Formats: sequence, structure tokens, C-alpha cells
Amino acid sequence: MIDAVQTAFGGMAAAQARFTEAAVQVARMRAGPSGTGQPTGQSSGPGLPAAARVDLSQAAQEIAASRADFAADAAVARAADGTTRRLLDVRA
Repeated sequence: MIDAVQTAFGGMAAAQARFTEAAVQVARMRAGPSGTGQPTGQSSGPGLPAAARVDLSQAAQEIAASRADFAADAAVARAADGTTRRLLDVRA
């Protein structure tokens, strides 16, 4: 059971790192390439250039996926913990 918990925690750490990286990408888009808050390049609409819009949708998708991965790993950790508790109760 310890292996399952360690694997779940490793997955949670990886999901958190992916979430953080996606959040940093979103923050950089807000600042723009020059860091002034003003995007550069040709704009296909208000606010962001076309390339940044694609990256923003990918970042949003990565954030959603990392949240789901984190939740799944947390469920594995809870299940392993519950199984270990029941095993210890049976032996006691």
C-alpha cells in the first residue's frame, strides 16, 4: 500500500508542476513579450496576437487536465489509505 501512496503523491507533484507551468504561461501572456502588458505582433482581435490565443487555449486545457490528474491521484491516495486502515483494523 505504501507504493500506491508514493505513486499517487508523485503523480500529484507532477500535476502540480504542470499546473504551475501553465499558470506561468498565462501570466507571461498577460505581460506580453516585452513585459509591458502590451502584446507585440499582428493582432487578430482585441488583446492578444493570434499565436498567444492558441497558447492560451493550450494553457487552459493543461490547467484543466492537471486538475483532473491531481484529483485522480488524490483519490488513489485516499483509497490506499483506507485499505491500509482496514487491513490494520483486521489485524488488531
